[in-house]
Amino acid sequence: MFNKEEAKQLRLEFWQRLNNRTRRLPGQKGRKKFWIFENTGIKGLDLRFDVDREKARVALEINHSSEERRLQLFEKLQAAKGVFEETFGGPLTWDFAYEKPTGELVCRTYVETPGDIMNEDLWPEMFFFLIDNMLRMEAAFLEVKDYLQANINE
Repeated sequence: MFNKEEAKQLRLEFWQRLNNRTRRLPGQKGRKKFWIFENTGIKGLDLRFDVDREKARVALEINHSSEERRLQLFEKLQAAKGVFEETFGGPLTWDFAYEKPTGELVCRTYVETPGDIMNEDLWPEMFFFLIDNMLRMEAAFLEVKDYLQANINE
């Protein structure tokens, strides 16, 4: 068991090592891979890494403060599900009412695998999963981005 400070340090080390791994992606030539993450160009739509004591997830999250806007974006994304999953390269979990640990409800499309951020022995597998799936999630998002942005308020 870890005390609060040890757990904090271990989580920080996990994210630093993951960040360092992105410098060794093919084609990067030592440069850091800059993920799209929160700069998707669509307000309230982010790409996320989510790691805890049970799972590692890569998600496209719709967290707009307006429930109507959230559901509108999620419906558009679901309408493009075939293209999105084909570009991603496999099935995803689609959840219009995903509850975050904070209690906040968001819409999420994600893929997950068992993992534990506190178990360093699992980190290499988790890093591979996170990086591989984020690259695929970004590609899928970019394939449908223009569609999601078009007529967003209609």
